Amino acid sequence: MKNYLLLLLLTLPLFFACKEKKTSMKDDEVVTVTDFIEFFPEVGLTFQLADTTLRQKTTDSLLIGNKTFHQFIPDSLLKKDFGATARPKLYALGRVKEKDRETYLFFKAVAGSKRVGYLVCFSEKEQFLQGMPLVRDGFDSQASAYGQLDKKFQITTYRDKKQAGQLSFKRNVYFYNNTANEFTLIFTEPNEEIIANVINPIDTLAAKHKFAGEYVKDKRNFVSVRDGKSASEVLVFVHFEKNGGECKGELKGMARFVSNNVAVYQESGNPCSLQLSFSKTAVSLKETGGCGSYRDIRCFFEGSYPRKKAPKPESGGKKK
Repeated sequence: MKNYLLLLLLTLPLFFACKEKKTSMKDDEVVTVTDFIEFFPEVGLTFQLADTTLRQKTTDSLLIGNKTFHQFIPDSLLKKDFGATARPKLYALGRVKEKDRETYLFFKAVAGSKRVGYLVCFSEKEQFLQGMPLVRDGFDSQASAYGQLDKKFQITTYRDKKQAGQLSFKRNVYFYNNTANEFTLIFTEPNEEIIANVINPIDTLAAKHKFAGEYVKDKRNFVSVRDGKSASEVLVFVHFEKNGGECKGELKGMARFVSNNVAVYQESGNPCSLQLSFSKTAVSLKETGGCGSYRDIRCFFEGSYPRKKAPKPESGGKKK
């Protein structure tokens, strides 16, 4: 009996030591996915991240090493905001679990003046499912923004911008769709200024590729194509509004050619896939993967858009 008690006293400290929560996520430490998830502090709902929140100093005790971070979350999530070679500082901000369902983690990434707050989702079996940016800061000095997860586990992103004395805003609401493994857009609310003036973010970029140009149905339904980094890809911006503006979609990204006249937009870790079939006079769109994050749920990226004739360059010579 004495030997049993002695053995119990010796093993109890080891048992509790194994159960201790890890307090560091440095790259030189052995970390399990459970350690990683539990490192994020528990938070209540509604949990909101604003651009002003991102600017606040975060304690280094919540810092996560890049190597450790990318064991569990793909680097493709950060590439769009920071590029392929950047190593932003990563901070754990919060954790919340939906009963008998997914766990949501909040973190921020900081590189110089750029800061982004993200939301990522893990399954009950602690497998990474999806991630998305909630709020950005340092990319546009004229804009303000926030993102949040509410008690219904609906995700809201909000961004406004003041130009020429007028305020325009965009609010999107999503939920995590575990059947499609995507954040599905269920509501979008642009105000009148945004509806009236669709801004083409790639309008001024180079357009020397043979398929570069404007493919236009009208001012609110168009495909803009610009040069990519090589002849095998093009940068595209698609905007459409159907049913009198009740159903809208917008997407920007790089499409890579899979044949002489067919290019495909698809990003790693994103279910959205869009096929663009070019001819001399038009481009046809076909949504081949779920692009619900970029459009309303009742309409799709599809249809043919006629090519607009490029304006003739103005003559530099003097009139005779």
